[in-house]
Amino acid sequence: MKDFSKLYDDAYFANRRSNDLRRMKAFGQEKSFLKKYISLDGRVCDVGCSTGEFLNAIEWTGRRYGMEISEEAKELATQSGIAFDKDIFTEKDYFDTVIFRGTIQHLPDPFLYIQKAYMSLKKGGHIVFLATPNANSIVYKIWNTLPALNPRYNFYIPSDVTLKNVLENYDFCILETEKPYIFSPYARPFFDHLKFLSCLVLHQKPTFAFWGNMMNMIASKD
Repeated sequence: MKDFSKLYDDAYFANRRSNDLRRMKAFGQEKSFLKKYISLDGRVCDVGCSTGEFLNAIEWTGRRYGMEISEEAKELATQSGIAFDKDIFTEKDYFDTVIFRGTIQHLPDPFLYIQKAYMSLKKGGHIVFLATPNANSIVYKIWNTLPALNPRYNFYIPSDVTLKNVLENYDFCILETEKPYIFSPYARPFFDHLKFLSCLVLHQKPTFAFWGNMMNMIASKD
């Protein structure tokens, strides 16, 4: 079987060391989204936790666990207080929250991970998808890609419709879906709309943020 860890080298994590201002601002917005439904003091498993910068940035005070394919990133995450001795494949009825931040599209077996997340969550726990590509956006429908996507890393591109359907099939209850373009630190609405029109005319693929490209979704295990 192919060793997918080789795809994620040091260059991939270069801006994932709390050194990207726009990422930090996005984390703050995602923290607000989370806090509408959950407290940040329970047991969390961050699937694809990278260097641990997200849980650090949102100041998660509860017990923090992670899953990460890169050994270098795991080492940095461990230094920031993330443990790797428990995860959604080893535990049942254990976690309060399971987070997939910009992760689900990178997984060769995305539905297995969702099933395992359900099993590992306590009753009343939450599954959260943040910074997740949305194939139901106008950009994806026209160009069959999104600026945040790189084909060599992707297996499954969800949409707000298909991801909701998958979660409901696993007995999750959808609480909210948001598409945070207008408040995103990546958005420049005036220029983005001009560039969108330019791409249509010149038949170029977009490289900028736009309405509906990304989504956040939260669901509960009732």
